[in-house]
Amino acid sequence: MTSPAPPKQKRICIGKVTSAHGVKGLVKIVPYCENTKLLNGKCFTEESGNKTLNITLKNPMGKYILAQIEGINTREDAKNIKCSLYVPRETLPEIKSDDEYYIEDLIGLNVIDEHSKTIGKIIGVPNFGAGELLEIKPKSGESYFVPFQDEFITDINLVQNTITVSNANQFIIE
Repeated sequence: MTSPAPPKQKRICIGKVTSAHGVKGLVKIVPYCENTKLLNGKCFTEESGNKTLNITLKNPMGKYILAQIEGINTREDAKNIKCSLYVPRETLPEIKSDDEYYIEDLIGLNVIDEHSKTIGKIIGVPNFGAGELLEIKPKSGESYFVPFQDEFITDINLVQNTITVSNANQFIIE
């Protein structure tokens, strides 16, 4: 009898290796997280799979962080590494505020209106520069965006897996 495979850990993308820096194998990393210390140490290079990089952060450089990757000692080696960096969801710090959420926790929530009628599901939370938007995929039709602002988002209930949106219809483009 074989034992069941262990459940896959959900991984969160917290940064990306973008380019080489200098001649000694350093790389530039764009962090996607506030706590950049999460990038220091072992990071997975895929959402699933076992490939990892052992990263030592060096210093900030504008929007980047310079880092050394174990086993990478030349610019040529560093130029070949361009990948996203993931950590298991469990390694992220616990949120203590009722007004803050991890974007990953919002994706998949059922969207309801102020009368508890199901509208659709959250399929993304992009930010095109003016703030986060909730991308809602209705039961039928094209997805649309609602600003992630108190004026439109009246309740988020992670226990019930719902997010209440008011006046969502005004954002549907027909």
